[in-house]
Amino acid sequence: MLLHSRLLLWVLCTSVAAAHSPLLPKPQQVQYGPGQLPLRVLHIRLAGNVADEDRFAASELAAILSARCTTLIPIAESPDGPGPSIVLKRTGPVASLPMPGERPGPDSREAYRLKITPAGGEIEATSSAGLYYAVQTLRQLVEGDGYGAALPEIQIHDWPSLAYRGTMIDMSHGPLPTENEVKRQIDFLARWKANQYYIYSEGAIALDGYPLLNPEGRFSKEQVRHIIAYGRERHVDVIPFLELYGHLHDLLRIELYSSLGAFPHSVELDPANPNVTRWLAA
Repeated sequence: MLLHSRLLLWVLCTSVAAAHSPLLPKPQQVQYGPGQLPLRVLHIRLAGNVADEDRFAASELAAILSARCTTLIPIAESPDGPGPSIVLKRTGPVASLPMPGERPGPDSREAYRLKITPAGGEIEATSSAGLYYAVQTLRQLVEGDGYGAALPEIQIHDWPSLAYRGTMIDMSHGPLPTENEVKRQIDFLARWKANQYYIYSEGAIALDGYPLLNPEGRFSKEQVRHIIAYGRERHVDVIPFLELYGHLHDLLRIELYSSLGAFPHSVELDPANPNVTRWLAA
């Protein structure tokens, strides 16, 4: 009898979830209810010690919901006020980006709890990253458009299965993407809760003292700073790195630097050449 009851409960829960939009990545714990929260009557509110990162998450949520219901969703930095609202509350440090030694889990930096009822909603997270990830989940939860747009009644407790979720983009082979194209890539990755973006560069980033290296096909330092700041807002750690001992044909094909190669105009540095050591140290 107990087994039959559990099976029936599983079937009912599966049927309820199937009636709603799929959530990707799938949250760790999800429980739907029968009600809805209409978007057209909502406010967004910030609670606790509010940081710029929290405001950014709130503004992104407001833009997402406003676009779906075609009505302006206002933001207020107060947990109280008239009408139903979704309250964003951070309970720990801002902690925007992944750090060495992170571990995933229900109490991790990126975990969040989300609750939506017909009376309103609440997001609670340890960090600003957790708040932002909850916003990305809410983006997928919206059902309908215009006057009928609504959020389903739901409770979610979610955290990433992996502490580091990165993508490496090769910037050294083929056309160099523009700064705006890179930002669009970061937008896409952040939407699915990635937290690292690696810029692989053999000669695609301007280096002091090397004006001959890809003068027409590289990012300036200012552009790289813009990209890093853009990623940080979205809790994506942008990591530019320069290939060194191998894959340096962009540098070694230049006559001025060809003697640093294992052979003239090679793709690899010569580790026995003392000038290579001085070049790397510089």
